[in-house]
Amino acid sequence: MDIDEVFEHIGPFGKYQFYVYALGWVPSILAGVHQLANVFLTATPHHRCYVNGCDSKSSSYDNASWISFALPEQPPGKLQCYANDRVNSTGNDTCLPSDFVNSTHQCDRWVWDQSEFHSTVVSEFNLVCNDGWLASLSQSVLMVGVLVAALLVGNLTDKYGRRLAFLIIPPLYLASTLATAFSQNYATFVVLRFLSAFCSSAVFQTSYVLCIEFVASSHRLWGVQLYQLAFSIGESFLAVTAFCIRDWRMLAVVLSVPVTIMLPFYWLLPESLSWCLANNRHSEAMRIMKKVARWNGRSLPEDFVIQPSSPSSEKREQSSICDLFRTPRMSFRSVNLSFNWLVNSLVYYGLSLSAGSLAGDTYVNFAAMSLVEIPAVLLCTTALHWVGRRKVLSTLLLLAGTFCTVVAVLPGHMPVLKTSLATMGKSSIAGSFALIYMYSAEIYPTSLRNTGIGLGSMAARIGSIAAPFVASDLGKLHPRLPMVVFGGMSLLAGLLTLALPETRGMKLPQTLEDAEKLGTSSPSVSEENVCLINEAGDTGMSSAT
Repeated sequence: MDIDEVFEHIGPFGKYQFYVYALGWVPSILAGVHQLANVFLTATPHHRCYVNGCDSKSSSYDNASWISFALPEQPPGKLQCYANDRVNSTGNDTCLPSDFVNSTHQCDRWVWDQSEFHSTVVSEFNLVCNDGWLASLSQSVLMVGVLVAALLVGNLTDKYGRRLAFLIIPPLYLASTLATAFSQNYATFVVLRFLSAFCSSAVFQTSYVLCIEFVASSHRLWGVQLYQLAFSIGESFLAVTAFCIRDWRMLAVVLSVPVTIMLPFYWLLPESLSWCLANNRHSEAMRIMKKVARWNGRSLPEDFVIQPSSPSSEKREQSSICDLFRTPRMSFRSVNLSFNWLVNSLVYYGLSLSAGSLAGDTYVNFAAMSLVEIPAVLLCTTALHWVGRRKVLSTLLLLAGTFCTVVAVLPGHMPVLKTSLATMGKSSIAGSFALIYMYSAEIYPTSLRNTGIGLGSMAARIGSIAAPFVASDLGKLHPRLPMVVFGGMSLLAGLLTLALPETRGMKLPQTLEDAEKLGTSSPSVSEENVCLINEAGDTGMSSAT
């Protein structure tokens, strides 16, 4: 039975769907919180070397008259990692210009600027200078956790049902996020961040799937975009919370508290109706349909029955990732789309992580970059119906690339303009990221749709794993390099998108041959339904994770 036929009877989007979405928003909001919390947890405050004989426990970061002779001025960056040598290395009790010479040594203790961050993982574990790359590594390991969840959880929930994830994951989610606040060393912190990211991605992915499986195709586009907006709300909540709580341990505790909301979700959420039908659990499906219909003010016909699937209809065409590269045209499209996923993820997370390196307040920058995603996604969704997928996606990528490139070439004395343009770039890439998932689903054939989206999702994870190193460590080589990379790759992806076929108003390709014909012939026009789930009830991953 076609799932849309079921929704014609029980309601395509009514009170019950609002109930499911209201609960489903919680994992999405928390994903926006915990997948980007490292922006504040592992922020690197301004710092300088601690100078024996000159500094004391009460020393301030920049209010010391002896800095000019005890610390080197050139080259840039030495102030953070090097101090001038003393004439007599054993005499550390005085602090006079005559005590120091021009040669330097690397310091192992620092004085931190506490005007913006009272305490971070970086300042507590001294992750600067030679160990500065460890701060970026923690965010990359976090994204590996997201990748592992994408690889494992989807298959498990396809086999055992969506609700099971809400029985197992939330307690582990709460334990890992809360335990993060009590990390006694960097290694423990990284392991716990990996676990919290795994859990965050697992419940986000599962609730995303559950939400889109509970609405009819005609409502699915807006349903998906509304769900993804919750991720942006989570980012904004993170900025406000971090602004109020400047100590990283207390911030980690507070951010773990909302996870408790999900503890009863196993008993509050229904099983996926699509999953029940796909797995011939007809009695459970009937109970769910009656409940949805009752909430939505509908009623099922008295003679309504679920016809068991015939053995032939249960057979699926076996496919593998190699089939995505069976023909030259499909190979090009698969590589093109995967590169697009990678760029979207790299630039999206890279710009988010760059909030602290832009002019102005880190908290305000991060909140602004989060809030601009909301109008971007809404406008993008509206434009899809009038302009088409390819043009909208290409335009958004080209805009993001242009904004980032301009930021890279603007002189340093225009900080406000650079921050504003970077924010506009984040808005553009957010709209692009929201679109790439749906566009990919409409290009790949049914037999390869999940495989293709899975490939794109893996490419996106590579981009998100690389993002902290590009945003932070590459910027240490030259402050303009991150924006050059973000801008150049976005422009290239935007141009390559123009080589992909337009899918607006086209029937979804069922076979590889149908997919090959996209853009080369004139397939018949169908109702414009967005397919994010194939006929068997399989799903991919949301672009936000």
